Amino acid sequence: MSQQDDTSQPDVLRVELHRTVSEAILVLRGEFDLTGTETFWTHISQALGASPQSITIDASGLEFIDSLGLQALMRAREAAAEAGVAFRVSEASAAFRRVVELTGVEGLLPD
Repeated sequence: MSQQDDTSQPDVLRVELHRTVSEAILVLRGEFDLTGTETFWTHISQALGASPQSITIDASGLEFIDSLGLQALMRAREAAAEAGVAFRVSEASAAFRRVVELTGVEGLLPD
């Protein structure tokens, strides 16, 4: 099952939610800033509501992320941990890696 938040605006966060029996995969594309946090949380809430064993964030399509987008990802990781759900980032764009490394939260990056 797949849900997509489709928009043609390049400066907006687009989120695709894919579900399997045990996993929710959120594919992020575009720019993740204040304007994208509500969309992101809608999809995270839907994913957690289905009680998956894990949530994977595919950040390969992020062109930009600011501190609010990063904060939303960290809050999502905390919410997943509280629900007993594994949380990981499987792919990271260069823009995402740069911000994570600059802010010192490398724990979000895939190994």
